[in-house]
Amino acid sequence: MKIIRRTLAFTLVVAVLVPVLMPVSAQAASFPDTPDGEWYTEYLDPLVYLGIVRGYPDGTFKPEKSLTRGEFLRMLAESTELITMNNSTQIHWAQRDWQMTYEAELLYLDNSNKPMFQCTVEALDKEINRYEMAVLISNAMSKARFENRVKVENPESGIKDYAIISSAYKDAVEQAYGKGILTGYEDGSFQGSKTLSRAEACVAIYRLLWSKDRKPAKFASEVEEPNYTPSNYESFALKYRNMSAEARRTALFGSASKTHFTSASDASGWMQTVTIPIWKVNSSGEKYATETTVTVHKLVAQEVLLIFTEIFNDSERFPIQSIGGARYSDALRHSWGCAIDINPTQNFYCRKVNGTSTALVGTHWSPDTDQYSIKPNGSVVRAFAKYGWGWGGQGWSGGYYDYMHFSILSTGG
Repeated sequence: MKIIRRTLAFTLVVAVLVPVLMPVSAQAASFPDTPDGEWYTEYLDPLVYLGIVRGYPDGTFKPEKSLTRGEFLRMLAESTELITMNNSTQIHWAQRDWQMTYEAELLYLDNSNKPMFQCTVEALDKEINRYEMAVLISNAMSKARFENRVKVENPESGIKDYAIISSAYKDAVEQAYGKGILTGYEDGSFQGSKTLSRAEACVAIYRLLWSKDRKPAKFASEVEEPNYTPSNYESFALKYRNMSAEARRTALFGSASKTHFTSASDASGWMQTVTIPIWKVNSSGEKYATETTVTVHKLVAQEVLLIFTEIFNDSERFPIQSIGGARYSDALRHSWGCAIDINPTQNFYCRKVNGTSTALVGTHWSPDTDQYSIKPNGSVVRAFAKYGWGWGGQGWSGGYYDYMHFSILSTGG
């Protein structure tokens, strides 16, 4: 959810800066080894201006020098303004950048839950190849910038060495080429095993940020993602933020003096059971489509269906083992019918003190290894955030975290 806000904010900043940056060439020219007129200069200038690209201590840029994985992760993390709560650099200076790109799922290959490389000194200091760059760029387009995919037909017509591209990387290469971020070499080849130069990295990062200067491939066309939200629709969660206390209570409970429902009978007539599409996992570990139901306040029934439809249609295919909505054991959001718990065992409610978590409900939260655990930047959090719902995984005062919990409050309370 934070990534969405920061990325949008960054886009606005870039939009303001573009008219100023584009005519300027002084930044790149300040490097003695990057004279004006080089093929990469126009792409380098804005990145230097924004602080995404920096030179070496001796004042040079070294455009043809191969880039390390750690260096490219830093460029990517800064250009897409990713965030993480783990700011450690004990392992490597780029450890934080690895953590940010990992949490944002930019390091994943073929929709797996395993990164292309681990956070070790050896791995991060290794020179990055063009295959790995294509995966990171492709994932950044879809998972950090939320762009639509492109439809590809006969990619071999535009990529000379397409036939020898590993199947693990083909989709990423197709998407990066199709979007016009990568254009290959003069002979029309991609040469994925070749290391990535610093100049080439600048061009890729620039085109990731400035879509108007991309060069889309002729073999690709934009795919319009289905819009599940009715036109002019505004969720109750978003309306709630601008309502007075009296208006909120009247809308939810029928009385400005009432604060919650005390029982199912008390809530009778106010609740609605919604049938939602979900993914489940069979005994063989394969995901399959099915449906389940959740009971919520009738004011949020439509947005709940829209939220879970988006979760279901996302490429992550997040599996739901169990789900809970309205209940009347306290006076908080569940008793309003305006909160939902997902996979409580694997998304525990806990308290963290001095780095140690004590489970209060559920057993764990392991988004790196457990497919039922909700990822901070995954499809579930994004879908709820789109409609104004907050996530308990953000944490509250006192060190409390409720990773299973979503509510109409922006805090997730």
